[in-house]
Amino acid sequence: MLRDLENARKLTELLGDDGFVRALTNAEQLVDEVDQTLDRVERIEGEAEAAVQEANEALNDVDHRLAKFDETIRLLEAKIEAGFSIAFFYFALNSYLGGDLLLAVGLFVMGLLGASSLVVTIVTMPQVRRLREMSRAATGKIDRELE
Repeated sequence: MLRDLENARKLTELLGDDGFVRALTNAEQLVDEVDQTLDRVERIEGEAEAAVQEANEALNDVDHRLAKFDETIRLLEAKIEAGFSIAFFYFALNSYLGGDLLLAVGLFVMGLLGASSLVVTIVTMPQVRRLREMSRAATGKIDRELE
C-alpha cells in the first residue's frame, strides 16, 4: 500500500511539472497541426481527382473529334482514289483506242492498283464497318424469324 501511495505521489509531481505540461501542450498542438495538414491533403486529393476526371473527359472529347477527323480523311481518300482509278481507266481506254497498247496496259494496271487501294479504303472505313455490322444483325434477325 505504501508503494502505491509513493507511485501516486510521483505521478502527481510529474503531472505538476511545467516541462511535462509543456510537452503535453506541444503534443496536442502537433496533433492539431497534423489534423489540419491531413484535412488539406484530403482537400487537395479531392481537387486532384476532379482535375483528373476533367482531363479524362477532355481526352475523350479529343478522341471523339479525332475519330470524326479520321472518318473525314478516309472519305477524302476514297474520293481521290476513285477519281484517279477512273482517270487511269479512261486514259487507258483512250490509249488503247489510239493504238498505243503498251501505254494502255500500263494505265490499266495503274487503274487496277488504284481500284484495289480504293477497295481497301472502303472496307476499312468506319461507316462501312457499321453498315456491315447492321446488315449482319439484320440478316441474323431475319434468319431467326424464318426458323
